[in-house]
Amino acid sequence: MLSPHVVELEVQEPYKLWLRFDDGTTGVVDLSDSAALGGIFAAWADPDFWRSAHIVADSGAVAWGDGTEVDICPQSLYLDVTGQSFDDLSFETSSALEY
Repeated sequence: MLSPHVVELEVQEPYKLWLRFDDGTTGVVDLSDSAALGGIFAAWADPDFWRSAHIVADSGAVAWGDGTEVDICPQSLYLDVTGQSFDDLSFETSSALEY
């Protein structure tokens, strides 16, 4: 399986995102545990910043603000939506070398 990309998102309150991935998988991710950690996630406490969530076109990640402050890789989001662990999946990268 190729690494999943987020292709659609809907920002929900508080700290939830509805996501659709390029393989058709959909679901809601609850990021309140991350928000509670503070640090870079403290910015999510600002409702305008939280609503700035968007998809990074080239990676399928979700980012906030200008994309350099907070972002979450699509693999992590996919695992949250599906309830699987990284060991359950085998992602192939499109940049894998062929011999």
